[in-house]
Amino acid sequence: MKTIKTMIKDTKKKAFTLIELLIVVAIIGILAGVGVPMYNGYMATAKVQSTATNHANVKSFVASTLTKCSAGSTYVMLGSDNRQCSQSASAWASYFRTYFNSINKNPYGGGAYVTTTSSSPVKGATGIGYSGNRIWLRTNIGTEAGGNAYSPASGYDYITKE
Repeated sequence: MKTIKTMIKDTKKKAFTLIELLIVVAIIGILAGVGVPMYNGYMATAKVQSTATNHANVKSFVASTLTKCSAGSTYVMLGSDNRQCSQSASAWASYFRTYFNSINKNPYGGGAYVTTTSSSPVKGATGIGYSGNRIWLRTNIGTEAGGNAYSPASGYDYITKE
């Protein structure tokens, strides 16, 4: 049978001291101080890479869709819409903007648009326009430091609508 003295002694052995708790809190604080900046760096790199991948995907999709038209198709499905291949490059640029805005999100912010008619889009957005029978693409992929960087670095990617 345990006495009250023994029970009090056992209770004290099971508890943490104030110093031990302070040391744990200090360690957690140090880890958070190191981890948050690293996490922010990883997020910045991920946004740049995601935007660069989006640009490559947009470019491939536009090229393959227009190739279907060049190969003799009369209509091409773009999302749930059946688009006529005989439409102008201007119409196709608009169709592509609508399509990509419906399926993609801007890595730099959920409310920001994905495509635009601007040749200098906001970070994470792709400019899709036309010049004659060519559709041009330019994406602001951003930098890890928060600045603007474009893909392609100078000029535009052009896809010809035949």
